[in-house]
Amino acid sequence: MTDSLSKSLKSTEHELSWANRGLKGNTAADVKELCTAIEKFKPLKALRLEGNTINEEAATAIGKALAKHSEIERLIWNDLFTTRLKTEVPPSLIKLTQGLLTNGSHIVEINLSDNAFGPIGVKGLETFLLSSACYTLEELRLNNCGMGSMGGKLLAEALIACHKNSIAAGGKQFALKQFIAGRNRLEIEGSQALAKAFEIIGTLEVIRMPQNGIRPPGIEALTTAFLHNRNLRIIDLNDNTITTAAPKLASAIEKLPKLEILNLESSLIRTRGAVAVARAIVSHKNLQELYLGCNDMHIDGGLEVARSVKNMPSLKVLDLNGNCFGLDGIEEVRQVLENKPFVDQMAFSDDEGSDEEEEEEEEENDYDDEQEIDEDDDEEYQEAEEEQPEEIPAFSTKQSNGFHFAASSSANPPEGVSGLSNMMAKFDFNVNSTFNFGSQSTIEAKDNKLSTLISIDKVKEYLKNDEQSIERAVKLLEDLWNDNTLAQKQSSSIAENALKVLTFSTSNERNFNERLLVALGFIKDEQTGRLRRPVNQYSKIYQTLIDIHQILPKSTRNLLSIFLQNAARDQNPGITEMKQKLLKTIKG
Repeated sequence: MTDSLSKSLKSTEHELSWANRGLKGNTAADVKELCTAIEKFKPLKALRLEGNTINEEAATAIGKALAKHSEIERLIWNDLFTTRLKTEVPPSLIKLTQGLLTNGSHIVEINLSDNAFGPIGVKGLETFLLSSACYTLEELRLNNCGMGSMGGKLLAEALIACHKNSIAAGGKQFALKQFIAGRNRLEIEGSQALAKAFEIIGTLEVIRMPQNGIRPPGIEALTTAFLHNRNLRIIDLNDNTITTAAPKLASAIEKLPKLEILNLESSLIRTRGAVAVARAIVSHKNLQELYLGCNDMHIDGGLEVARSVKNMPSLKVLDLNGNCFGLDGIEEVRQVLENKPFVDQMAFSDDEGSDEEEEEEEEENDYDDEQEIDEDDDEEYQEAEEEQPEEIPAFSTKQSNGFHFAASSSANPPEGVSGLSNMMAKFDFNVNSTFNFGSQSTIEAKDNKLSTLISIDKVKEYLKNDEQSIERAVKLLEDLWNDNTLAQKQSSSIAENALKVLTFSTSNERNFNERLLVALGFIKDEQTGRLRRPVNQYSKIYQTLIDIHQILPKSTRNLLSIFLQNAARDQNPGITEMKQKLLKTIKG
């Protein structure tokens, strides 16, 4: 796929093509036939020279012939300097474009892909990019040029200067639409510099930067730039390292409704990143192609993606190959997508099989080295489950690891509660919240607006996307649980939409967990000073959590399991049965 990024499609009948003739232009005489053809070709809108090789003398002759065509728009010069030294390229580029600086041309496309000219090649292009001839530039293809991070910085500076110059000139403002620069070793610094340029330009529709060694800081910078280019149709970050930047990237993707193609293949987004991306695209109307293959994604992520796109009529291509689903997982994904026309064409030949332990270890190392649940925590959870005593203590006023528990009938807490305390400590919760978790719904039954939130777009509008989204989401859950006018199916549907809209990062996932535990009465609400807030709708709460358990964050499911096991026994047998059903569901 990366090779195809170097190619320019024929876009006009007024194109002179000298492509793939194997021309070796070492002197003016070597390119005389070409120069004559250029001079005679009218009107000349596009000049295609790919698959040849020229030096400075030949470039000088071609440049003089080209200077006679002010109507020229497209310079398709990929693979034009094969066998040439890097030091030969800058002067050749200067000579090729020299006449265009002053002949009044308005360039729309530059393609210099597959020319390994490195950072100094960018310097050779710099003067041309700063000129008025490039104020009209819409497509810039520099795929596989070996620019490196320094070349990326130089290019970014040139693009920013071109934008500034175009504004100062008072004419057409520089409005680049397509930027393609795969295989350039841009890495963090180069991508950060280009991201700054993209922010300033703000008109990009296509950004393709695969195979550049970009790590999370660079991805995050690009993510910020995406938000300044709301007309983006194509994003290709294939074969970079996204990992911890996945939540922020997903948050940006959610705000790009015109997106048609998203390629995050081989980028280590893993299960958590896949879930974030899936929730970000669920309301997209124009997405046609989604590439998430080879991402160390396990079945939870695959199913989340499948559910997000199963009712998306625009989607024509979905690639989930090369992940870690296993045979049973692949069948589950196929079942979810059984009504999609492309399901029979989906390949899973490179699936690496399911290995949940490996998934946990890798994702937790990436997302939060200190506070996420690791394999030891899972073992501790198992220990708490197996050693749970007959009489389970209630929560007490004694503070432990930031939580408050009720007085226990036993002086020494059992192993299960001890394990629970250790596990909770790793979440570093702070329940002192300014958010008011009242026991009553804020929406009156006589003017019930909850029923309007069946639409995911309405939920997205209600939760917004700011620092208070988590608080609004948990408050919405409380309102649903306290509202007796809504059917259970409606409540669960709205709750599911709320979770799909949220994009969880490590910090706001922890925030969500603590607020949910307060809402459920499992931990003390510091705002009200009560040991636990009263909860009277456990039947509805448990059923809702059963219905939405698959889209709850993994850490939330783990904590719920622990708290449910160590909570006081219910007097109502029906509630006890529902609680056991929820526990069984959460634990799979």
